[in-house]
Amino acid sequence: MKSARASAAASVSNLGPGYDVLGLCLDGPRDEVEVSLNMSGRLRIIQIEGDGGRLPWDATQNCATVAAQAVMARFGEPQMGLDLRLKKGLPLGSGLGSSAASAVAAAVATAALIAPDTPRIDLLNACREGERLATGSPHPDNVAPSLLGGLVACVPREGEAVDIVPLVVPDGLTVVTVKPNISVSTAEARAALPRQVAMADAVSNVAEMAALVTGLATGDYNLVGRSLGDRFATPYRKGFIAGYDEVVAAAVEAGAIGAGISGSGPTLFALCSHPSSAEAVVASMVAGFAAHGLESVAHVSGVDSVGARVEVVTG
Repeated sequence: MKSARASAAASVSNLGPGYDVLGLCLDGPRDEVEVSLNMSGRLRIIQIEGDGGRLPWDATQNCATVAAQAVMARFGEPQMGLDLRLKKGLPLGSGLGSSAASAVAAAVATAALIAPDTPRIDLLNACREGERLATGSPHPDNVAPSLLGGLVACVPREGEAVDIVPLVVPDGLTVVTVKPNISVSTAEARAALPRQVAMADAVSNVAEMAALVTGLATGDYNLVGRSLGDRFATPYRKGFIAGYDEVVAAAVEAGAIGAGISGSGPTLFALCSHPSSAEAVVASMVAGFAAHGLESVAHVSGVDSVGARVEVVTG
């Protein structure tokens, strides 16, 4: 039986003003998917670990198997089947692209077996089908960085088409993520957003994002720190996260370049210019949540420029 094992990492989407556009791949934590090819014509989930029993075993309702099926539908033969094992390393509902990591790992592992020469970008839409199931929308700003690595801009085109534009980040950029012990569903977080935004808010976010990507590309951390403001999502979502303003302020006071909500939350991210400054930032953010009665889990990460990893095993 031929099998492949792939892993895909957490990601920070939005990244301040880049709502539904910017996504940044972290070097961990990671989800892992192993798929085995057979000729049953069926796709089955054999094992799920690390989810606390929360994920569905129905292959039509699991974002990993839906992404794998999308790859099979495009590149496979009708008689081909897969057995899939999923190991969750990312917390569910964290704002770190948990569903995206599962979808990406499954799509990459499946492609390694049935279409190994497929360019990674050609797997993007299959990964987005996992996101469609998980969140109701095939938004690419978590799957694209998790699949391709680095910082990307997801530029919407006609219909559901999207261009993925790689962006530059400075060497040494370090990301602190801190997840308080609360849950925020993506659907709930999206429902909190206004259907329309004021022109002044739109102009502000466009300007902030232009300055942010320029600051990252040139290593101008002062500009980056001044350009993480967001009027699209943060004002409406921070109310779900007790102590948000205080924790962000504490991160900056401890040496972070800036901070904000990762994806739809509740995880907060903080950018640091070097790993050496991350320890103090972690301590300040964890203490900030503790002051509001919340335990939290922190992670310090570099930027992963590679994206998903895969290996094929025959046996």
